[in-house]
Amino acid sequence: MAYVALYRTWRPQDFDDLVGQGPIKKALTNALETGRISHAYLFAGPRGTGKTSTARILAKALNCREGPTAHPCNDCESCREITEGTCPDVVEIDAASNRGIDEIRKLREQVYFAPSSCRYKVYIIDEVHMITTDAFNALLKTLEEPPEHVVFILATTEPQKILNTILSRCQRFDFRRATVDEIAAHLAKVANGSKIQAEPEALRLMAIQADGGLRDALSLLDQCSVMASPVTAETVRQVLGLVGREKLRELVTRIGQKDLSGALDALGQLLEQGKEMEQILAELMEYFRALLLYQADREYQEIYLTDTPEALGETAALFTSSQIVASVERIHEAIRESKFSLRKKIVGELCLFDLCETRGHTEAALLARIDSLEQQVAALRQGGITAAPTAAPVIRPAAVQASVSRPASPGPTAVRPNSGVKDAFARMAAAARQEEARRPQETVSAAPAAEPAAPPAPPAPAVQPARPEPAAGEVQFDGSGRAKAQQLWQLVLQGLKRRRKRTFLVYAEMAQAADYQDQELLLAVSSAYGKEKMEEPSFRNLIQDILKEAVGQPIGLQVVQQEGEISLHRPQEKPAAAPAPVQAAPPPPPVPDPMPEPPAPPEEEIPLPPEPPEEEEIPEPVPAPSPASQSASPAPHPVKPGELPEGVKKAMQVFGGEVYKE
Repeated sequence: MAYVALYRTWRPQDFDDLVGQGPIKKALTNALETGRISHAYLFAGPRGTGKTSTARILAKALNCREGPTAHPCNDCESCREITEGTCPDVVEIDAASNRGIDEIRKLREQVYFAPSSCRYKVYIIDEVHMITTDAFNALLKTLEEPPEHVVFILATTEPQKILNTILSRCQRFDFRRATVDEIAAHLAKVANGSKIQAEPEALRLMAIQADGGLRDALSLLDQCSVMASPVTAETVRQVLGLVGREKLRELVTRIGQKDLSGALDALGQLLEQGKEMEQILAELMEYFRALLLYQADREYQEIYLTDTPEALGETAALFTSSQIVASVERIHEAIRESKFSLRKKIVGELCLFDLCETRGHTEAALLARIDSLEQQVAALRQGGITAAPTAAPVIRPAAVQASVSRPASPGPTAVRPNSGVKDAFARMAAAARQEEARRPQETVSAAPAAEPAAPPAPPAPAVQPARPEPAAGEVQFDGSGRAKAQQLWQLVLQGLKRRRKRTFLVYAEMAQAADYQDQELLLAVSSAYGKEKMEEPSFRNLIQDILKEAVGQPIGLQVVQQEGEISLHRPQEKPAAAPAPVQAAPPPPPVPDPMPEPPAPPEEEIPLPPEPPEEEEIPEPVPAPSPASQSASPAPHPVKPGELPEGVKKAMQVFGGEVYKE
C-alpha cells in the first residue's frame, strides 16, 4: 500500500476529533440533535484549521445510516464512501478552478435531481471567494431557496471578498487558530500512534512554527521524521532553515558587546549559508523577545525554546529592558524595509550598525550625553540667547553702493520700508556694509559750499538710508545672531535624527540658519517648495518642540526664501560709471566762483584750486530747449577740457560731469 501523508491519515473523522474548535463543534452537534439543519453554511478561517474536514464530518452526520446524528458511525456505506471521497451525493468543488458562470449554471441544473443513495445531497464549495460576481449572482436564488434535499457548505479563507447577499443567506462559523499547547498535544498523539520518536522540545517548536495551522504542523512532523530519528529541536531548525540558537546567541552577544565588526561577520556567515535576511531578522527579534521575557518572568517556559536558561541569563545581562525594547523596534522596522528593498543585505547591515552603536546604549553614555547637552544649553544662555538688544539706527555715507537721489520733500520725514522678515536680508546687508565701512578704504567726502549764497551744489553721494526701527511686536534681524542660530539649528538636526524623522530631516538639512534675535530663529531656504514644506504646522511644531526641549524655553521660527548662500559681508562694489550726457536732461547748475574744495582720497589731499581771473568768465549753460524748439535752435555742445580752468577740470574729474555752452 502506498504511503499516505500524516495529515491525511490523521484527518478528523468525528466532531470529537476536531482540535481547538470547541464552539463550532458544540453548535453543529446541537443543530443535529435538535433537527435544526440549515440549508447553507459558511466555514471561514485560516488554512489548516479544519474547515473541509468539518464539512465532510457534517456530510457524514447528515447521511449516516443512524442519522442525522451528531456521532456518525464511520462503518456504514455512506460514511465509508464520504471518507474515501467516492460518494456521488457529496460533491466537492474547487472554486479556484470552477469559478465561472457556466460552472455555476451547470451546478444549478443538477441541484434539482434527487440524491441517488444518501439522504441529503451535499455541495462542498472550497475557496468560494474565488467565484466571480456574475457566478455569485447566478447562485443567489438557488442558495436562498434550494430543494429540501440539498445542503450547501461554503469554505473560505477570505470571507470579506464574498458578496453580502451570499453571507446573509448562510450560517457563518469562524474557525480559529489552534494554540501551541493544543497543537503540541496533538503532535504527541500522532507521533505515538505513528511510532515516531520525537523530543517534546521538538514538538513544541513545530507547534510554534505552525502558527496555529494543524495541517502545517503534521506536514512538518512528517518531514522531520524521515530526516532523523529521534526528532530533535535542531532537526526542526535544519528542516525549516532556521538560524539556530548558537548563531543567534553569537550575533546577540556581539551586539551587546558593541562589536560591530563581529556582528557583521556573523551576519555574513549566515547569508553565505543560504539564510534569508528576513528570516534572520525575524529570529533575531524573537531572541530579543526571549531576553525581555526572561528579565520579566523567568518561569515562562516558552522562552527556553529559543535558548537555554544559562545562555539567556548571560546574554540578558548585556542589556537593559529599555535597550531590548529599542532593539526590537529597530529590527521590526528593518523587517518592513527589507520587504520592499532590492538590497536586503544593506538593510540588515544598517540595522546592526544602529544596534551596535555605543551612543545611547548604556546608561553611562546616556548620562554623559545629557550632561554634554546641558552644558551646551548653559553656554547658549550665558551667551545671551534669551535676549538680543536692538542696535540704534545708523546714518552714514554710502561707501560702496551709489544710490539715486530723490527730490526733496517739504518735510524731512523718514520713509519706513516694509518691515518684518521680508526686509531681514536687506538689513543684514546694511549691517555688513557698516562693518566694512570701519576698515581703511577710499572714501568720498563732500565739503560745504564756501559762501551761503552760492547756487545749489552738484548732487552729493547718496546717503545710506537709516535702518528702520522695528514696529511693536516685530523682530529686527541684522545678522548679528547668526552664530547662535547655527548652534540652535544643529540641535534641531540632532533632534530630528534621534526621533528618526527622516523626511523632515531632508528638508531641514537644505535650510540655512540665518539669524537669531529676540527668541526668534530665522531660516532661509532656496526654493519656494522647501519654504512651503517648512511652514507646514506639523514641521513647524516639531522644530519648536525640539528647540524647547533643548533650550528650555519656547523659540519662534520664521522662514524666508533666499537664493544662494547667505553672506553677511558683501564684497565692495565698484563706483558707478559716469552717466553718459543726455541732451534732453536738465543742465547742471552753474559752477560757483570760487570753486568748492573737491573731495579726495585720504592718501592724497587735493589742494584748493586758484580763483580764476576776473576777466575770464565761465560760460553758463543754457537751459535745455523744449521739444517744440529743438528743431529751430541748435543743441548745446560740451566744452573741451582745454578751454576750462584747472579748478573746473578737477571738479569734473571728481563729480564725473561735463560743462556745456551755447
